[in-house]
Amino acid sequence: MSQEIDEIDKLILKKLQKDARISFSKIAREIGISGAAVFLRVKRLQKMGVIKGFRTVISPAHIGKPLSAFILVKADPKKYSQVIEAIKTLNEITEAYDVTGPYYLILRVDVADKSALTKVIDTIGAIDGVVSTETAIILREIKENIGASIQ
Repeated sequence: MSQEIDEIDKLILKKLQKDARISFSKIAREIGISGAAVFLRVKRLQKMGVIKGFRTVISPAHIGKPLSAFILVKADPKKYSQVIEAIKTLNEITEAYDVTGPYYLILRVDVADKSALTKVIDTIGAIDGVVSTETAIILREIKENIGASIQ
């Protein structure tokens, strides 16, 4: 679909990004259009793939996973697709990115403690095709943005 999003769409997206539970009628009142128009625009934005979904973002620390880290992975190019498939099966990995540069993957993990992190690192290191890993523990979160920023 090649439809463009306009300024009203951007206003709706900003409101939904700030609070996905906001009612369409409240959005409508705040931006000066009807609730039906908001509903139709949101449905169109979903169909276009602009809105990928609505979800609850949970704080790992509040569910017993206060230790977060990034694991950078170097892999054998010939076995890379196998590495990716194995990575997808690991529940401790909350985000995984195929990247450019000296590493092939950047993974985020959220775990209970250093012992659990060690197990995850060892599990990843044992995957056939993983050449090496490097881990950076997250000390504090400076800025979090789920999804793209609307300008």
